[in-house]
Amino acid sequence: MAAPQVVGRHATSGTHRTGPRNMRGWAVTAMVIALMVINFADKAVLGLAAGPIMREFHLTSGEYGAIASSFYLLFSLSAVIVGFVSNRVRTTWILASLAVLWSLTALPVLLAAGVPALYASRIALGAAEGPTAPMAVHAVQKWFPERSRSVPTALINMGGALGLIVATPLLVHFITHHGWRSAFAVLAAAGLIWVVVWAFVGREGPLATYGAAAHGTGDGTTTRDTAATRDTAAAREEPHVSYRRLFLNGTWLGTLAAGIGAYWTLALGVAWLPAYLERGLGYNAAAAGNLVVIPHIVSAVVLLGIPWITGRWMRNGATGRIARGITGGLVVSTAGVCMLALPHTEGGVAVLLMAVAFGLPSALFPLNFLIGAQVVPVRRRGAVLSTGTALVTLAGVVAPAVTGRIIDAAASADAGFQGAFTICAGLLIAGGLIGALCINPEREARRFGLTG
Repeated sequence: MAAPQVVGRHATSGTHRTGPRNMRGWAVTAMVIALMVINFADKAVLGLAAGPIMREFHLTSGEYGAIASSFYLLFSLSAVIVGFVSNRVRTTWILASLAVLWSLTALPVLLAAGVPALYASRIALGAAEGPTAPMAVHAVQKWFPERSRSVPTALINMGGALGLIVATPLLVHFITHHGWRSAFAVLAAAGLIWVVVWAFVGREGPLATYGAAAHGTGDGTTTRDTAATRDTAAAREEPHVSYRRLFLNGTWLGTLAAGIGAYWTLALGVAWLPAYLERGLGYNAAAAGNLVVIPHIVSAVVLLGIPWITGRWMRNGATGRIARGITGGLVVSTAGVCMLALPHTEGGVAVLLMAVAFGLPSALFPLNFLIGAQVVPVRRRGAVLSTGTALVTLAGVVAPAVTGRIIDAAASADAGFQGAFTICAGLLIAGGLIGALCINPEREARRFGLTG
């Protein structure tokens, strides 16, 4: 029998609070949300500065798209490597190291600005940011049991949308009044400040096994009664499940299919949505800067709202298959239908469809992390979540570059964006339907021996 895992001063059983009164857990969650705000602002800054960068360096759409795609060259590989490292190294240390590294990636742009420096900066930034989302979720999920996990997981993912909502006007201001390089400097400083605060707040969570998380009580405490005593052994050990089984099952493959469509949309929006608003819909730079926030507002609402609703639904007896699998698949497919219609509309209707098409798919990301927590032992969760993130984010390598080439090859910018959006819509609709049909976390948990 495996010995109880102890992280810091906390064991996996006992009386540690894991619910609303878990102040340290919520403090860690708040810091991780702030990290995700900076993370997504870093992703978005290139797209917000696309106009002045393309003009300064005389870039075509294809050349700019290649720079945007370079962000993802090491993103996936880094996510996989760090995910397996997290099986042995504390997530608090990993997150601090990643934040330091991505802050330093601004140096090439600030010290030797040019196209090679842009490539170097974006590639290094992608390598540093690739593992961040799965590591952030893994760190926070060690503080909350299954029944209390939906909201903190959703808040982490909502941090990305908040980053784009809060940071976009600020970054546009710096780009407009102080040059586009100033925005990179501001984000580097924000990352380093976060690391300093994290040194005082960050702690490793106590729920280091599947059983420990599953046996938390509804009021945020573990109990000392006879049932809790009988469950101690279950909380201390986990069944061994091979990576082959964890990676080759319908639920995990379904989350990949839906996730690829959702992340293609995210990468397309971050790199090209400001340009679409200017070149496709005819808005000026200032108006485009304001309108690009709208999909992020939709993302923030659905990132928190849908996981919260599905969490309550499951506490009332719904299965993860219905609440998370089918719901997530339908959300992604709905966004695909809106994306398909978007290039054929204009004015207020176009803005509405844009908001839904680019904002709605984000709801899938916390659902996928929650599904992963249902079917993966804690000891292997960091590796599995990171590998899934790595494969999904490969879409980011392709989407911006393909979009740029399509626009260059088309007879007009309108025609180019129409072709790019049609491809994206197909991925969303197909991926969403596959996810809705294949995701069944209760089935996999039974097969892996995690539940009875």
